Amino acid sequence: MSAITEYLDDIERLLYNIPFRLSTKIHVENRGDIALYIRGEVEFVNGSKLYFKEYFIAIPVLKKLAYSYHYQNKDEEIIFRFDNAEHHPEIKTYPHHKHSKDSVSPSKEMLLKEAITEALNILIKLIKR
Repeated sequence: MSAITEYLDDIERLLYNIPFRLSTKIHVENRGDIALYIRGEVEFVNGSKLYFKEYFIAIPVLKKLAYSYHYQNKDEEIIFRFDNAEHHPEIKTYPHHKHSKDSVSPSKEMLLKEAITEALNILIKLIKR
């Protein structure tokens, strides 16, 4: 089994076992087990959505080149977005950073699982109100 196939299996298990999930959409472009592009969205019970994009190359090993994990409320207002777009060189953790409604802050390189966990923590706080 290739590293890309393994990763896709892990992502599928992750996405379809998210609590408070209404729906999940995913689009996969596996370019011959050499490169992989994934994009999708998870809609939660309160109407909020997590959009994600990841781009990998698998030569010689699977390496994530680009990512974006964008969480927004039902009114399409940003709650957070983690990405590694190279547009904030002033950030200490460049190119990794986190956008929120009014700021950009340092961030470690993020994983989809971590972005889902952060979105769920926010969602749970809202539900408990």
